[in-house]
Amino acid sequence: SNMKRYNKIFGALLPALAMTLLASCTDVESIELNRPGLDEQSPELYAKYLQNLNEYKSSASHKVTYAWFDNSVKAPYSRGQHISDVPDSLDVVSVMYPADLAEFEINDMAAVRAKGTKVVYTISFDNIRKEHADKVVEGVETGAFAAYLQAELDRLLGYEASFDGIIVEYKGKNPIYMSDEAKAEAKAEQDLFFTAIMNWKSNHADKMLTFQGYPENLIGQTVLSECRHIILVTDKLEDVQQLSLVVRKAMISKEVPTDRFVVAVSTVSMDTTDGKTGYFGGKRAMKEAAYWVTESFSDYTRAGIAIYNIQNDYYNADAIYPCVKEAINIMNPAPIK
Repeated sequence: SNMKRYNKIFGALLPALAMTLLASCTDVESIELNRPGLDEQSPELYAKYLQNLNEYKSSASHKVTYAWFDNSVKAPYSRGQHISDVPDSLDVVSVMYPADLAEFEINDMAAVRAKGTKVVYTISFDNIRKEHADKVVEGVETGAFAAYLQAELDRLLGYEASFDGIIVEYKGKNPIYMSDEAKAEAKAEQDLFFTAIMNWKSNHADKMLTFQGYPENLIGQTVLSECRHIILVTDKLEDVQQLSLVVRKAMISKEVPTDRFVVAVSTVSMDTTDGKTGYFGGKRAMKEAAYWVTESFSDYTRAGIAIYNIQNDYYNADAIYPCVKEAINIMNPAPIK
C-alpha cells in the first residue's frame, strides 16, 4: 500500500522521524529534508523521495497548503529569501512580485516544482481598483476605470508564462446592499475582469486557477467552477469559530461550489508587540485553522489553509518554518514508522 511505501522511504531517509508535535512550533520534526547534499549523496533515494512527495500531494484525501511569499529581494542575503527553502510539503506558493524574476528565482522555482509544489502569482481586482483611485487623486490618471482595468489585466496576464497558474482575487462589496445602478456597474467591472481571466484559463487548461475573496459578492459569474480552490477572507477573524460563519456566508449563493474551501491565516508578526496578527483569540491562527480543517463536515469541504507572510516563520532559532510544518502535519498526519 501507499502508506507502507511512505513508511519505508521516509523511514529510510529520516531514522529519527519523531512526529510528536510539541506545544511550541520550534520543536517540530518534519517529514522533509531541506538538508543540502542528499540529492548528491543518494540520487536514487532522493528520486524516490520526490516521487513520494508528488504522490502524497496528489492523493484524494490530501489537505492543501497555499502560501504567499515576499520575493522583493533580488540579491538574497539569507536562505529565508529563497523560495527553494520553503517546506517541501507546501502545495502552492504565490509570489508577491511576478515581474522581473531574477535568475536565482527561476532556478528556485524549478527546484520546488520537482517537489510537486506549484508556483503562482495573484491578480487582485481590489488592488487594481485602489491603484486607479489613488492615481486619480494624485492627478496622474484621468481615464475611466474600465480602460485602466483592461490595461492592467493585459500587463499582469503577461507574466503567466513563468508560472504554473494564477490566484484571482475579488473582494468587492455585497450586491444585496447596492442600488440597481451600482449593481450594474459592479457587474460590468466583474464581467471585464473575469472574462479576461476565463479566456486565459481556456487557453491554458493545464494551468491552475484559484479564487480568493468573497464568493457571495460575485454577480452572475461562472469563474468559480473553473477554480481549483476558493480561498476565503479569514485572516483577520477574532476566533476559530468564525471560520464556519464565513463559509456559510460564501454558500448563500447556490452558484458557489462547496467542495473546495480554503481558509486564510497569517503567520505571527515579526514585531513581538503585535499580539493580533496571526492569532485567533490568543492562540496561533495557523494551528487553530489546521485543526479546524481536519474536522469532517457533511455539507461542505474544508480543503486546506492559505498562509500570509510565510517568510516570518523562517526565522526561528531552532528550525526553519516550524509552525508551517506543524500545521501541514496536523492536516496530513505523516506516517509513523
